Amino acid sequence: MSGGSSAGTVRGHPRTNSSRLGCGPCDGGATPNHLPQEKADGAASLAQLGRTPPVPSDPGGRKHVFKTLAGKRRRWPSGGRFPDLGCPGATAWPTGQTLGGLPAPRPAWLAQGGPRHTTSQERTRGSGGVEKKLPQVLETLLRPNVVKGRHVRLMFQDEARFGRMVRIRRCWSPAPQRPVVDNGYERQFQYVYGAVSPLQGELDWMICPVMNTEQMGKFLARVSAAHAQDFIVMVVDGASSHVAKALVVPENIRLHRLPGYSPELNPQEHLWDEIREKEFPNRVFSDMSGVVRTLETGLPRLASDQNRVRSICAWPWIISLNLKAH
Repeated sequence: MSGGSSAGTVRGHPRTNSSRLGCGPCDGGATPNHLPQEKADGAASLAQLGRTPPVPSDPGGRKHVFKTLAGKRRRWPSGGRFPDLGCPGATAWPTGQTLGGLPAPRPAWLAQGGPRHTTSQERTRGSGGVEKKLPQVLETLLRPNVVKGRHVRLMFQDEARFGRMVRIRRCWSPAPQRPVVDNGYERQFQYVYGAVSPLQGELDWMICPVMNTEQMGKFLARVSAAHAQDFIVMVVDGASSHVAKALVVPENIRLHRLPGYSPELNPQEHLWDEIREKEFPNRVFSDMSGVVRTLETGLPRLASDQNRVRSICAWPWIISLNLKAH
């Protein structure tokens, strides 16, 4: 579409919230006279980055104040620049080094010794190392008398909920118009069970109104019937419905638990993000039937594109696994 892009303006949905949040098109709306929230928060946090020790009053004047701050034997490092927050060309000093007796300003996450965010491949190395343990599990599990000559299929399973709360995202609009997005706050949800086969690029799912042990058993039964000729190793998280004694696991499925609190190890999580990004952004639903219809069209659309599913979920350490009976 021709034209420029701009950040969307949010307004309250008439069925849920009568108040207006923000303004209308940029050629007719009022100009906000206050600082945006993210900038205001940033300004507030910046003020807390460094603190100056109190300087006692003394008749010695400026020279005494400078000696109190810098110290008699302090020297300025070469470069003469303050290490600010990401400024190009700023001098990089070791963590904890002081500047003239004052702590060098830095964000809290930098003081903890690393970047704020890491990639999923890096996080796996510190969250139980499932890419190292899973080959050992497969070697123990995939015995000829258990597999019985069947094709071994590796699947990753997870649940997600989708509802009427709007997910605000950037969008395009013809210049100079500014997009206006309705916003809804209804806490109504529909649940989806999903299991992806990364090597084959296939996705199995089931839409249901609740999430419990009974629904998990039904989903496992459907997956087992859909791949009746396969021996399935399904990686799951530690949800209570996955470890319940009442859970019925079909004969051709074996469950393996992920380490605790490590959703980044599950590629199925990335498919939920793909569905939310492509099917649900900036959409307001008047009832739950609209959410269900969106899932019933979006899930098959994603599952039909096996190359897309494989590119999202077939991580290098998953591809390298040996799925043959030992």
